[in-house]
Amino acid sequence: MDLLTLTQERFCWPGLHAACKQSAIEELLDRLLAENALPAHAREEMLDAVLQRERRLSTGLQHGIAIPHGTTGHVTREVAGLGIFPEGVPFESVDGSTTQIVILLITPEDLRHRHVTNLAHLARQLLQPDLRCALLAARSQEDVLSAIRRVGEG
Repeated sequence: MDLLTLTQERFCWPGLHAACKQSAIEELLDRLLAENALPAHAREEMLDAVLQRERRLSTGLQHGIAIPHGTTGHVTREVAGLGIFPEGVPFESVDGSTTQIVILLITPEDLRHRHVTNLAHLARQLLQPDLRCALLAARSQEDVLSAIRRVGEG
């Protein structure tokens, strides 16, 4: 699945701030909960799944990108929230850079087999320099979506 599909063309937020990776993850999780994209009663379980994964190995990639993720039995389809943190978040990235683009990906347990494929597709999209630049320049949700449509799908 691509970024537009996973974010349902609406779960994208520019101009966020977080002091650490857990705060960034919680910010995106809480925004998805507020949008009713995830069940509120399962917040702690989903947060724990994502943070456990982070403890095993950071999901901070290179070029200011991170894709924290987890699986749960409380959703029936994959959902992602994209947050842009212009000031950067320390994320223990492989290249040591701070992270500015964070995608929180939640996958249903029974679709676990698609998890790796989705992560690879997202990473491939976000490794495009033009898309990263356009996302970092975005000032509104529509700017983010326009950037993904224009550059990310090309």
